[in-house]
Amino acid sequence: MTPMNTPTNGPWLITPVVRDKDFLDMKELCIEFATSMDFELDYQQLLRESASIKEIYKMPKGVGFLLKSNNQSIGCIALRKVNYNTVEIRKFYVRPSTAFLKWSSNLLEVAVDWAMQSNYQKIRVEPGATHPSLKKLYGEAEFRDKFIRDENTSQLVKVLEKALVSVPEYFQL
Repeated sequence: MTPMNTPTNGPWLITPVVRDKDFLDMKELCIEFATSMDFELDYQQLLRESASIKEIYKMPKGVGFLLKSNNQSIGCIALRKVNYNTVEIRKFYVRPSTAFLKWSSNLLEVAVDWAMQSNYQKIRVEPGATHPSLKKLYGEAEFRDKFIRDENTSQLVKVLEKALVSVPEYFQL
């Protein structure tokens, strides 16, 4: 648990999603995010994924973190294992407020730290699946554009990716 305080809004915490109530809070935040976006929404897919959120984001397949203020969940970030060295941010939402970017940044930092401590070499996110206001945050956190082959369609898709380990061939001597 990472305690965080702000004088005007009371105590802030970022906690791992482990209890049934945590998964329920994460589910509600994900639905809130999806219904707040201005695009065509596949409600059947949303409901199917929401019903199995615990199976999708429970260790070892994934992990989630909740941002709480005054014991209320107000944001979440959820990651899913892609392969042995890559993890993907699949859900990321903080309720809009004056502290939106600050707390979004803190949640992203916790996710990156978790991925590093879990020995992943890369963390990525699909830019189309992220809130537009977070794209700048990813840039500041050194996520870079990259094209990868989609395993379902074999087409190249653009992702934002951050290397979590130093790769010697990229260093100049």
